[in-house]
Amino acid sequence: MSFQNFTEEQIESLLNLGDDQSSGPKVKKAQFTRFTPPKVEETRENINFLNDVELEFKVELGTASISLREVLNLHEEQVLPLNRIAGDTVDVKINNVWLAHGEVLVLNEVLGIRISSFSRDEEIWSRGAK
Repeated sequence: MSFQNFTEEQIESLLNLGDDQSSGPKVKKAQFTRFTPPKVEETRENINFLNDVELEFKVELGTASISLREVLNLHEEQVLPLNRIAGDTVDVKINNVWLAHGEVLVLNEVLGIRISSFSRDEEIWSRGAK
């Protein structure tokens, strides 16, 4: 038996099995209250407890490949050449996940990083950042 061509009244009359009250409860359509989503301002949670979570901040200045012999012969004040040159951008990572590009600065004889970009656009990639 196919119910595709039945009207709503025909289906209701089949389910109710007549109008006899003594035969049991009638089947009725479910009625739901209208759903109203909560306002965004009311659902914001305070995440200030995350302010003290420590993260590993890493800046990759460059890399160099050297042999074990060269490692064993290292001495104080020796300079190791890296694969980047002055003016190249550096990668800024948080917990080993790329975050931004930056520039190395020297402030009062202390190294620092100035964030230059949070996007991976082609200009920055072409200047040497990986």
